[in-house]
Amino acid sequence: MSRKSVGLLGLIPAVLCENTSVDPQQAADVYRSFLPEPDLLETELIRYKLHYMKQDPDSRPGTCAAAIKDTDSRNFSNISVLLKIACTLPVSSCECERSASVLRRLHTWTRATMAQDRLGSLALIHTHYRVNVNLDDVVDIFAKKHSRRMQLSCLLTEQ
Repeated sequence: MSRKSVGLLGLIPAVLCENTSVDPQQAADVYRSFLPEPDLLETELIRYKLHYMKQDPDSRPGTCAAAIKDTDSRNFSNISVLLKIACTLPVSSCECERSASVLRRLHTWTRATMAQDRLGSLALIHTHYRVNVNLDDVVDIFAKKHSRRMQLSCLLTEQ
């Protein structure tokens, strides 16, 4: 099934217009039950390809995410769904393995006192350490959620 699913990458306009060996129709048949209008898929693929053949090759989207942003979901409803599926398919098991290794590192004696929700949040923060977090926003969200707590201004001023 994974080999057929890779054919969904043929829906990326840069691939679709240049490479004729990739058949997105065969891959689309795997996910036919998820499509809003499966009977119209074949004609929709033809219109989709013609739409991008008119464009300059350098201006065609080259990734799934760019293709989703550029595709009109009203005119290409089936293709829009298939592109969303293609974006969510795991390309490799690296992400899963990384998550498992993060949990193994976090599995210390403090985990026994930690709730599952907090452990999951901590694992996400540890896994995606490159994401910049605005600490002022975090403090504001925390203060709004825990209104019974002492006001931050009281902590910072001398009494």
